[in-house]
Amino acid sequence: IREFLPHNPVVAELLRTNPDLKQLLRQYLLAPCCIRSIYFDKPPRANWVVGWHQDLTVNLRSVPSGRSWQNVRQLSDRVVGQPPLTVLEAMVTLRIHLDDTTEENGALRVVPGAHQQGVIRTDTVAMARANDQSVLCRVPRGGALLMKPLTPHASRRSTAGTAARRVIHLEFLDQSKTVGMDLQEVIPF
Repeated sequence: IREFLPHNPVVAELLRTNPDLKQLLRQYLLAPCCIRSIYFDKPPRANWVVGWHQDLTVNLRSVPSGRSWQNVRQLSDRVVGQPPLTVLEAMVTLRIHLDDTTEENGALRVVPGAHQQGVIRTDTVAMARANDQSVLCRVPRGGALLMKPLTPHASRRSTAGTAARRVIHLEFLDQSKTVGMDLQEVIPF
């Protein structure tokens, strides 16, 4: 579910007013605001794979002006675009796990430190070798995973017949960096 927080104001308020979450986010961002929220549900017996990728785009209300944006696409319900690298580098992703996340139900795999390489094309040797350098992120129910959106990540097929994997995926940026961007979602924390 895209724009999860705007569609679920009670959940948004619970997260926005949580002092522990605020303290965590303020270690990375002076004035954090959520610029994208997604609810992922990989139900039991879900058998899809999410290949290696980086989260490179944000949702916008309108086509941005200026040449610093890349891969801008008009979709039926929003504009999607890749902001300048400085914006991507400043972002932080928080994934709140509603279920135990294990290898069997398709836990996220990440390549630690690779976010420092900037944008990595998916057809490069570096991305092809991601499996060899990856770490499985087992996260217990109620736990959270903090990462940079530029961190290459993937998810394998679920082999568990009964274990769901539900995650609230939140992307944050410092409020000062949102100036001039017509973001579809901006929720101050």
